[in-house]
This record gives sequence, C-alpha cells and structure tokens, in this order.
Amino acid sequence: VSKEASAMILTDDNFATIVEAVGQGRTLYSNILKAIQFLLSSNLGEVLTVFVAVMLNWDSPLLPIHILWVNLITDSLPALALGMEPAEPDVMRRPPRKASDGIFAGGMGVDIAYQGLMVAALTLAAYFIGHYMESGMWEAVNSPDGMTMAFLTLSMAEIFHAFNMRSNMSLFKVGVFSNRNMNKAALVSLVLMAIVLFVPP
Repeated sequence: VSKEASAMILTDDNFATIVEAVGQGRTLYSNILKAIQFLLSSNLGEVLTVFVAVMLNWDSPLLPIHILWVNLITDSLPALALGMEPAEPDVMRRPPRKASDGIFAGGMGVDIAYQGLMVAALTLAAYFIGHYMESGMWEAVNSPDGMTMAFLTLSMAEIFHAFNMRSNMSLFKVGVFSNRNMNKAALVSLVLMAIVLFVPP
C-alpha cells in the first residue's frame, strides 16, 4: 500500500540514493534538451537555406537527396550521441527548474533561432562562393561546385554544432573528446561524407 501511495521508493535504505537519482534525472533531462535543440536548430538551418535561396531567385543550393543525407547521417548520429552525454560537473549545483517550465524556457527558443540562422548563413555563403568561383560571374543557374560546397558546409557545420551543444561551459572544461559516443558519431559522419564527396559511384 505504501509503495502504491508513494511518489518515490528507496529500495536500499540509503538517502544518498536520492541525491544520485536527482543527478541522473537532471543529466537525462539536460541531454534530451540538448538533442532537441541540436535537431531543431540544424533543421531550421536547412529550411532557411532553401527558403532564402528561393526568395533571392537562386536555384536551390541543396537537392532533396542532400537534405535526406544530412538528416540521416550528420543529424541522427550526433543527436543520439548527445543523448549519452556524461553528467556535467555543475549538474547538482544548478537551481531546480520549475515544474511548469516548458522545453523552450530559459532562452532555448532564441538559441535555436540564432544557431539555425548561423548554419543557413554559412551554407548560403559557401554556395555563393562556390558558384562564383566556378563561373566567374553570378547567374541564377544551378552550380555543381556551389552545391557541393553548400552540402559540405552544411554537413560539417552540423557535426561541429553537435560538439557545441555538449555543454554551456567551455568544451575545454568538460573535455573536447570526453564523450566517446560523440567521437564515434563524428568520425563515422566524416568518413561517410568523404566517401560521398570523393568516390564517384
């Protein structure tokens, strides 16, 4: 009866378990927020890239297959790795969040917007530079070089953005390569990108 009525059950008669459980809960919630922010900002960057190009009467810098590849390879693997991020050193020193706070509380919506804008700006700049270098002039026609540079820039930006999302602190404090899953995800993404770019078939 007491187990059914209680909000929390200690199975080992040790109150230190509560502290450990709170720490694990905070880490899990933080990792979920990191993955959501990473995915939303990355996808916003893709949408803005195509939208702005259309508004400027350019041909699309990205083909549907490029966007599919980015979503499957450079979005999914790092997002999964973010979900397995180790606890940050200050996780238990943070004030408790309000139960009524949504996932966009604390400025997360603003962060998503400016991160998406940055990814889009870099991708469009790469497309413009690649197109201009190929033709020596600006014409609103499809540019293989510009498209390749936009595709590579978008993919690399999202891989590096995943490392950026690991912590609000400096990565040098938490350890740049301390998340082995992120290292593996980034390496696999980079190798697959290299294959796509340099192997003709």
